[in-house]
Amino acid sequence: MIFLPLNSQHDRKSFDCGNDDLNRWFSQVARQHKDRGVSSTFVAVVNDLSTEVLGYYAITVTELVNQELPAQYRKRLPERVPAFRLGRLAVSVQHKGQRIGESLLFDAIDRIIRISKDVGGVGIVVNAKPSAIDFYKQYGFEQMADHPLNLFLPI
Repeated sequence: MIFLPLNSQHDRKSFDCGNDDLNRWFSQVARQHKDRGVSSTFVAVVNDLSTEVLGYYAITVTELVNQELPAQYRKRLPERVPAFRLGRLAVSVQHKGQRIGESLLFDAIDRIIRISKDVGGVGIVVNAKPSAIDFYKQYGFEQMADHPLNLFLPI
């Protein structure tokens, strides 16, 4: 399995993660957001010739208010801080249970850490679905002060 930027060869129409909103976003919006500079989507595929998407994630830059961060990260930071948003992460229903979600998350974290070394950024924020909170927490994400579904991972 490899992770590539979404391109026109990847089959977005057949992708089904079991969530209509995530499917629709991937099928209809992901490429538009890339073209407009809103976010970048990366896909898990078997190899660089594969068109079947096993899963995907999208990242973008964001700005956080210091007071929204977990308390231990607020010190010595300005009122507003740069961060990265993991906007979406989904795995095909045909490939659930194969730890692809974990691999997607690790690739996203690795990619964000590399980017942050060049442009800055204090961490990764995700607005998790209630059913995904434990998934993110097991990898070190912590609940933010502003909302229980917003999670933060320092980088």
